[in-house]
Amino acid sequence: MRFLEFVQQQGYRRYTGTVSASIYAYFQCENPGRAQWYFKPGSFQCAGCKAQCETDSPEGFQTFLTPEKRNV
Repeated sequence: MRFLEFVQQQGYRRYTGTVSASIYAYFQCENPGRAQWYFKPGSFQCAGCKAQCETDSPEGFQTFLTPEKRNV
């Protein structure tokens, strides 16, 4: 099984937000252009190379605001 398939089976979804350059500096990423970030609550996982970087910190990842549902 490929790593990407494994990540998806574990409940990760493709992360489409902006990732700060500080994330790539922290992981000493040699090729940020290849990064493919995936997200599930509490974890960000990259499937862009063999390093398979992972962090539980949301710092450096764009935060999305979801509209609150209203009971009208």
